Amino acid sequence: MAFAQQALGQPGNYFLSHYAPSDERVSSLTFALAQDNRGILHIANRSGILEFDGHTWNLIATQSPVFTIVSCQQGIYAGGFQGFGKIVFGADHTQTYQLLSQQQPAATQIFSSLLINDKIYFANSHAVFVLSPQTDQIESVLVSDVELNGLIEITGNVYAKTDQGLKKIIDGKFVSPSFPWTDDLAVDFTASNKKFSLLGVSGSRLFLATSSGLTEIKIADRDYLIRNVAISAAWLSEDLVAVGTLRGGVIFLNPNTGETQEITNFYTGLPDNEVYALLTDHNHGLWVAHDYGFTRIAPTLPFRLFSHYMGLEGNLLCARTFNGQTYVGTTLGLFMLATQDVTEGGYINQQPVSPTKENKKRKGLFSFLKRKTSEAEKPIASKPITKSTYLFKRVNGVEGKVLQLLETDNQLLAAGNFGVVSVNGLKAEEISRIPVRSVFKSAAISQLLASTQEDEIKTFALTKGHWKETRLFDTLNDYVSYIFEDKLENIWLCGRTQAIKIETVDGAVTAVERISFSNPTVDESMGLAYGSEVYMATGGSFHRYDLKENIFKKYDSLPGTKKYFASAGYFWFYDGHRWNTVDKRMQAALRLEWLGLFSNIRFIGHADKESLWVITSGNELYKFSPTVPLPDQYTYPLFLKEVHGQQNKQPLSRSIKVSQLESTISFEYVQAGYLGSKAVEYRYKVNGLDNDWTHWSVNNNTLNFSYLPAGKYKIEVQTRNMMGKITNAEAIVLEVAPPYWRQSWFYLVEILFFGGMVFLSMRLSSGNPKYRLISQLLSLLTIVMIIQFVQAVVSTQVSIKDSPVLDFFLQVGVALLILPVEGYLRRFIVRKAI
Repeated sequence: MAFAQQALGQPGNYFLSHYAPSDERVSSLTFALAQDNRGILHIANRSGILEFDGHTWNLIATQSPVFTIVSCQQGIYAGGFQGFGKIVFGADHTQTYQLLSQQQPAATQIFSSLLINDKIYFANSHAVFVLSPQTDQIESVLVSDVELNGLIEITGNVYAKTDQGLKKIIDGKFVSPSFPWTDDLAVDFTASNKKFSLLGVSGSRLFLATSSGLTEIKIADRDYLIRNVAISAAWLSEDLVAVGTLRGGVIFLNPNTGETQEITNFYTGLPDNEVYALLTDHNHGLWVAHDYGFTRIAPTLPFRLFSHYMGLEGNLLCARTFNGQTYVGTTLGLFMLATQDVTEGGYINQQPVSPTKENKKRKGLFSFLKRKTSEAEKPIASKPITKSTYLFKRVNGVEGKVLQLLETDNQLLAAGNFGVVSVNGLKAEEISRIPVRSVFKSAAISQLLASTQEDEIKTFALTKGHWKETRLFDTLNDYVSYIFEDKLENIWLCGRTQAIKIETVDGAVTAVERISFSNPTVDESMGLAYGSEVYMATGGSFHRYDLKENIFKKYDSLPGTKKYFASAGYFWFYDGHRWNTVDKRMQAALRLEWLGLFSNIRFIGHADKESLWVITSGNELYKFSPTVPLPDQYTYPLFLKEVHGQQNKQPLSRSIKVSQLESTISFEYVQAGYLGSKAVEYRYKVNGLDNDWTHWSVNNNTLNFSYLPAGKYKIEVQTRNMMGKITNAEAIVLEVAPPYWRQSWFYLVEILFFGGMVFLSMRLSSGNPKYRLISQLLSLLTIVMIIQFVQAVVSTQVSIKDSPVLDFFLQVGVALLILPVEGYLRRFIVRKAI
C-alpha cells in the first residue's frame, strides 16, 4: 500500500482530470510534452506529434518516433529517430512535420532538447546541434568525445550529461563546469524556474541550485522517493514542486521546507503509478503522461477529492459535516472519515550512496527509456514505517441506502430505506424502522416529519434526548418526495401531482389543503420558500404560489431547469449551462460557476458556511471551497483553426473568397480549455446572412454552411468560460462570388456578341431578303440579353437574401421599368432589319 495522504492538516486530494486519445494509431508511449502560447498541448509520441486543445485530438504523423519536443514563439520543434524539425503548414494547408536536419547526416536519434536564450539545443549520444528558431538554421554543431546522456538546464545554463560528469556548453564548446559547489553529484534530472534550479541526483536526493550555491532539500518523505525512484520534476509555484517517479506516481513537495503536500498515485485517482513525463501548463496545472493517457492535476482549484480514501463502499448519495466529522451516505450504508495509524514495511536509505563509475554508466543509446533502478537508487536498509492516514469507517446500525443526512437539535439524523437513526460517532440509535423518502424538522410544530415509502407521514417529538412518535398526521396517505416550511409557518408536502399545504398557528395545525399542479408529472417535485414567496419545481419548470387564487402559476423569471434537488433547506438547479440557486447573494458568495467543471452532479450540500459537498455522477465526492485564493488564470486566445472547403482545406486568412458553386464551407474555432467538457461555450453570428447571435453551446465552435448566396459576409465568434468571461475571435470576411455566367461582365459580352450578330444580319438582310428572318431572331435574342444584363446589374447591387419572394418581385419590377426601352429597341431593330 502507498500512503494517499501524508499531512493530516488538510484532508482531501487534488482535483484530477483524465484524457486519452481514441485514435488507434496513437501509441500509449509518450516521451515529452510542450504547450504553445495558444494553450495547445503538443506531445512527443512514438506515433508522431499529438495535439490536444482540451476537446479535440489531432495526430501529426512522422516517419519515425519523436522523443523530445520544445515550444517557442516561432512554433513547435521536435527531435526523434530521424533528426529534428518543426511543425509547419503544407501545400494542402494541413499541419505537417518538416525536417530541418537533412544537411546533417549525423543528426539522427535525437533524444534531448532545451530552449535557452532564444536557441534550441538538440542532442543525441555524440553531438549537440544548436538551432536558431528565427532562421531555422543550424548555427553550430558540438561533437563530443564521450557519450552524451542528455541535456539539462542549471541556473540558466546548458549542460550535457556524460559518463564523466557534467559538461557546460558555452560559446559553441564543451567546457568543465565552474560550480560554486563540488562537482561530485550524479544529476539525473533538473527543473528550473526564475529563481532556482531543482536538481535530482542519485540516491533520490533533491537540491536547490543558484548561481551562488547549492542547498539540499530535507525531504520529509525521502524514503518514498527511494522506494519509487524519482525520475523527473516540474515547478508549479515557488512553494510547490512535483516530482515524478517510476512506480509511485507524483509526490508534491514544498521545496523550502521539504514537507510533502500531496501524493498522487493509483490510490488517489492516478490511473498508473509509472510516470512518463511531466509538464506545468500556463494555468498552474500539472500534466502527467502515463500508460493510460494523460492526467491533469490541479492543486490550485478550490476542490478536494475525498472519495478515494479507503473504506468507502457503494454509490455515493449524500454528505454532511457534523461536529467536525465528515459523514457520507451511500447505497450500502453510512461512513465516517477518520484517521488511523498504518504500518508498512518501508525502505530507508540510512547513508547517502556516492556515485561510482559503475552506477553512473549507461548501457545503450536509449537507456533513458528503460528507467531501471541504479545501484545508487536501491535501498540498503529497511524498517517499518508508521504514519497516520485518512480512511472511512462504517457507522454501525445503518444497513441500507442513506438518502438524507439532517442536522437538528444537536443531533445528526440519517434516513433511508432502513428507516431513521440518530448518529453518534460510529454508532447509530434507531428512531424508526419504516423505510422513508424524506425527513424534515419543522420549527413551526417542533416535530420531525418523515414521509415513508408506504405513503404515510410519520411525526416524532424529542423527549429527554429520545425521539417518540406522535402520530400527528396519521390521516395523510400520500406520496411525498420532499418537505419544507415557509416564513408563515406553513408546512408543504411535495408530491407528484399536488402539494399539501399544512397551516399552523402557535404550534398547532389549523388547516390542511391540497393544491394540484397544472402540469403533473412522474418526476419528483421539490419546493422552497424564499422571502415571502413559495416556489415549486416540477415538470422541468418553476411555479410560484399565488396566495390569492390558491394555485401554482408558472414562473418565467427563473430559467427552465434541466435538473434540480434540495438539501438542508437549500435548492439547487441546473439550467443547461450553469448550476444556480434562487438566492443570488448566496450564488455570488459561493461562486457556483465553478460547478460547471462537472457534466452531471448528483448531490450538493453545505459542508460549512464557506464550502459545499459535491457528489458527481462519476461517484466522486468533492469538497468545494470557493473562498480559497486562486492564482491569476491565463486566458487562452480564441482562434480560427481550420477552414474546410468543398474539396479541400482553405488557407487561414482574415479574408476568404470562394465561388458560389463551392460555397459549402466550414470554419473550426478553438479556445484551449482543460477544466471540463462544458467549461467553454461558443456562439457566432454571420452579418449579411443572419445578424443575430446563436445560442451558447459547446458544439458551436464549428460553423457549417451548405450553400450561401453571392455576397460578402462578416463572421464573428465568441466564447464564454465558466466564470462568464467572453473572448472574441478576430472577425473573418467571407466573400461568395457568383458563377461567371451570373456576373455583369458576362452579360455585357453577350450583348456585344449578339449586337454584332444583329448588325451583321442587318447588313445581310439589306442586301438579300432571305436573311430577314435570321436578322429578326437575332434582334429578339439581343433584346432578351439586354433585359437580363440590366436585371443582373440591379440584383448584384440590391439583393434581398432573406426573402426569395421579395427578390422575385424586385426582378419583376426591374423588367416592368425597362419594358418601354425594350419596346423601342424591338421596333427600331425590326424596322432596320426590314
